[in-house]
Order: sequence, then structure tokens, then C-alpha cells
Amino acid sequence: MTAHSNQATQSPERKGSANISQNRTQQLTQDEAKIRSTIYSFSALADQSAFEYLGALFAPKVTLDYTELFGGEVQIVTNQALMQQWAGFLPGFDTTFHELSNMRVSQLEIAAHQKSAQQNSEHQKNAQVNVDFTASHWLGKSYYWSISGEYQFTVANYKGHWVIQSVKLFAKSESGSREVLEKVAPLAAGKLAAKRQRLITIQ
Repeated sequence: MTAHSNQATQSPERKGSANISQNRTQQLTQDEAKIRSTIYSFSALADQSAFEYLGALFAPKVTLDYTELFGGEVQIVTNQALMQQWAGFLPGFDTTFHELSNMRVSQLEIAAHQKSAQQNSEHQKNAQVNVDFTASHWLGKSYYWSISGEYQFTVANYKGHWVIQSVKLFAKSESGSREVLEKVAPLAAGKLAAKRQRLITIQ
């Protein structure tokens, strides 16, 4: 059967599915696509220890709320300080995998009295993103730790780019041992240097 005849006899069900897929693509705005790309890149770049690029996904000042997981207090840090903090332990693992699913993006309403000031600021739009996650961490054959839950991000349009202003973690389940967290910090610098030796240079 030729490609032409195959197309001509395509079932109504398949045609309908194609139309639905096309409509869904059309419904995704460019802003939402950029927001989703920012959040997916957040996890992928962290797993690759690409901290220079990861830091560019954040606003100059970031609010971090991991209190539900680690206790302590909510932090307000610069994106530079945050990258230095994460670079100090994440590369120490042999492998990390931050798997994201069920992403929901919602526009945040701006109060009427704030609109005039907001129009003159660099942050002209913002949104909230909720996404389920499982973050798995391995070190050797003996150490493993995984945490599952939900991230809640606030993102803002900063100088034409959607960046992360805040991250709140809601912990739901945990497996393995947190003992691995104590092992990775001394290994991080050496492993990060080894990863950077594998980078290619673009002229």
C-alpha cells in the first residue's frame, strides 16, 4: 500500500487524535512554553552540574523554602550564592536524577493598586508553577536516597526572561538513607572539575 493510499484510508479516530494533538499545541502560549522550559531545565541542569547555566534560570535574589524537608528557616539568597551552595555538594554524587511530572502553570493576579508600579518595573509578569517530583541520588553501590513530593515555583519575567523567584518543597515520601548527604561534600570539588574537563569549546 502506498503512503498516499494509507493516508486516504486513515480512520476517523486517528484523524481526530491528530486534531486534538494539534489543538493542544496551539493552546500553549509562548510564555507558558518558556516557563515550562525554565522548570524542566532547572532539574536537567542540576543533574548535569551545569551551574553557570542553572544560575541564569534564577532571579538575582531567590527565596528557598526547604523547611518541610530539612527544618531550619526560609532562606533568601542571591543566585550566585545558591549556585555556590549547590556546587558544594551535588556533584559529589555519582548520579542524581530529578524527575518532574504533572506540571501545572497558573498566572498570578496582580492587585489593581500594584499594576501601575508593576508596569514600570522589570518584573512585569509572574506565574506559579506546581510540579510533582522524585529526586534520586546515588553514591557507589552502598548509598542511595530518594525524596518525592511537590515543588512550588514562583517565576517572573525579568528583562525578557522567565526566571525563578522562589522555590518551596513539599515532601511526601522518602526512601533510602540521608547518610549519603554527609558523604558527598568532600567529593564535590574533584568530581565537578572532572566533569568540566569533558566540556567542549565552541569558537
